[in-house]
Amino acid sequence: MNKIKNKLYALLLLIVVLIGNASCSKDNDETTTTPDPEGETTETGVNSWIESTMRENYLWYADIPAKSKLNLSADPETFFNSLLSSSDGNEYSDGTHYYYSYIESTASTTKSISSIDYSYGFDFDLYILSSSPHSNYVAHLLYVAPDSPASEAGLKRGDWIITMNGDSITANNYTTLYGSTALSLSTAKYNNGLVVQSEKTQLGAARSIEDDPVYYHETINWGGKKIGYLVYNHFTAGQTDTDTKYNDELLSLSQTFKSDGVNEFILDLRYNNGGLLSCAQLLSAILAPTSALNNTFCTLEYNDKQSPRTEKIALSSSILNKGENLNMGTVYILVTSMTASASELVINALKPYMNVVVIGDTTEGKNVGSVSYTDDKYPWHLQPIVCKLYNANNESNYGKIGFTPDYEANEAERLDKFLPFGDTDELLLSTALSLIDGTYTTARAYTRSSLNLKKIASSLDRKASNGVIIK
Repeated sequence: MNKIKNKLYALLLLIVVLIGNASCSKDNDETTTTPDPEGETTETGVNSWIESTMRENYLWYADIPAKSKLNLSADPETFFNSLLSSSDGNEYSDGTHYYYSYIESTASTTKSISSIDYSYGFDFDLYILSSSPHSNYVAHLLYVAPDSPASEAGLKRGDWIITMNGDSITANNYTTLYGSTALSLSTAKYNNGLVVQSEKTQLGAARSIEDDPVYYHETINWGGKKIGYLVYNHFTAGQTDTDTKYNDELLSLSQTFKSDGVNEFILDLRYNNGGLLSCAQLLSAILAPTSALNNTFCTLEYNDKQSPRTEKIALSSSILNKGENLNMGTVYILVTSMTASASELVINALKPYMNVVVIGDTTEGKNVGSVSYTDDKYPWHLQPIVCKLYNANNESNYGKIGFTPDYEANEAERLDKFLPFGDTDELLLSTALSLIDGTYTTARAYTRSSLNLKKIASSLDRKASNGVIIK
């Protein structure tokens, strides 16, 4: 009898173990996984860490496939991409989907905004001249950094690069313009509807260039108004994670604008495709009405695994430190299709408190935020989307569609008005000035230039933050 009881007990124990194992297997398909300590240096160990991090923090974690459908032996980049949701990202004009979340080796330069850029010192849009018999590629300079090979060569905003070392620019070689050895360029300028050839330009070799986001500023006296004008190119606090050089510049500039007595403000974010939430918070605190200070700047909404699920960020007066609040009632914000992420957050976050007038082209539509994850055991950096951002009115309806401008003005269609920053005839700035002085007419924004251009790429894409960087 005891033998029979022992056999029954052993059988029941086996059944319990099998059920338990099956239950654990099912749970692992739906929840987090724990890296195998013995496999931490293998792709399986790296991928287990990636999966665990994503299942816990990714905004769309419920869309991650079950573990049984994952290939843990794939290379980490392929594995990471296999976890991503179709809700993550946006579509290019040709319908191709791209994701905001990304992974990269810690040995490479991150996509996060960097203040030091190995380059020639310019950013550009790449076009096909479709009216040309050979559909030539041309690069149009958006801005030139001071103390750079480009500025030393005399290149300026609005210049066109036609050839490099005598060769045509193609889809295969245009990235040379991101930074390489010394080049001999054939350049041109737009003049009365035609691109007119100029002399050869000798461009020195690329080197480390400081990309200061506080690119241009002035106080414009216009129609009895004192107008603050700021070109701000990315939301970066300083040259390193602990540096605050550029935030300090903003604070100092706020004092200058205050002492100048500015009573209108034009914020130029046309080439600003994102960066740190904290920098957007600071810039907004400088511009907002005084009555808005210490109220909600934005709310972050995380996935339902997080506790608390929401986090409120205040438009705190304390972050102004030695700076000044300008107490604006209206802000005119200049934008293009490249305006995204933290730039759009500023637009959305200020709307509940003041009149925000958007001028330019429809913006990108990034209403989400990302956080960086690393582990000392693995040479990888994860930057997944972890939250959605709302303003004080709980509004976040610009995702993937962007902000439609209140006043349309596409600078690529008015090359005669593609002028230096601060030139009061420049298309976007002059549109804002005409709104301030009451002379605006819709006809001014729709007379198109004669060149038949099709945009192919932009060097600014390299600097884009894939969602507002929370930390």
